Amino acid sequence: MSSEKLHEIKKEDKKAIKKFIVILILSALAGGVVGYCSVMFKEKVARIISESLLKFLLGLTPIANLILPISGLFFILYLYQKSRRLYQEWDGEDEEEMAQIELYLAYALWLSSILTIVSFFLFAVGFYNIIYGLDDDILFRVIFITGALIVSIVIITISHQKIVNFLKEINPEKKGSVFEAKFAKTWEKSCDEAEKLSIYKAAYKAYQTVNRTCSILWLMCVLGAMVWDFGLLPVTLVSVIWIVQISSYCKESIRLSSISNKNY
Repeated sequence: MSSEKLHEIKKEDKKAIKKFIVILILSALAGGVVGYCSVMFKEKVARIISESLLKFLLGLTPIANLILPISGLFFILYLYQKSRRLYQEWDGEDEEEMAQIELYLAYALWLSSILTIVSFFLFAVGFYNIIYGLDDDILFRVIFITGALIVSIVIITISHQKIVNFLKEINPEKKGSVFEAKFAKTWEKSCDEAEKLSIYKAAYKAYQTVNRTCSILWLMCVLGAMVWDFGLLPVTLVSVIWIVQISSYCKESIRLSSISNKNY
C-alpha cells in the first residue's frame, strides 16, 4: 500500500475520531444523568409508569382485538380496490400511473405485515391478563383472544394473497403463492435484476435500522433492570436478536464473497 493511501486512511480516522469522542462523552453524561435520576426516583417513577402502561394495555386489548382486524382490513381493501380501479383505467403506457398502483399495493402489504405483529402482541397481552388472574371469566377470555388471533391471521393472509395475486396479474413473470413455505425465495427468483437490487438495498437499510433499534432496546433493558427490576431476560433476548442479525448478515456476506471470488 502506498504512503499516500496510508496518509489518507489516517486522515479519515483522525477526522472521524473527534466526532466519536464527542458522542462518547455526551452519551456517558446522558447515561449518568439518567442513571442518577433512575436511582433517586426509582420506586415512584417505576410504579407510576408500570401501572399506567399495564392498565392501558389491558384496557386496550379487548377493544383492539375486535377493531384492529376490521379497521386494518378496511384500509387494505381501500388500497387494493383503488389499485384495481387505476389498473383497469391504465392505458398501458403511463409508467408513472403503474408506479402509483404498485406503491398502493406496497403500502397494503406493509400494513398487513404490521397488523400480523400487532395481533400477536395483543394475543400475548391477553394471556398475561389471564395468567396473572386479572380477569374473572378465564374460559371466555381464552376463547375470545384465541379466536381473535385466528380471525386476524386469516384476514391478513387472505388480504396478502389477494395483493400478491394482483401483482402477479400485473407482472405475469412473477411466481409463488403466499401459502408456500418458501414463498419469499420463489418470489425473489422471479424478480428481475433491478427489482432484486431494490430488495437488497431495502434489506441492508433494514439491517442498519435493526442495529440501531437493538442498541436503543439494549439501553432500555439495562435501565429497566435497575428501575423496574426487569432482570436479565429482556437484555438477553435483545442481545440474542442482535447477535443473530449480525451473524446472519456476516455469514451471507462471506458466502457471497466466496462465490464471487471463485467466479473470477
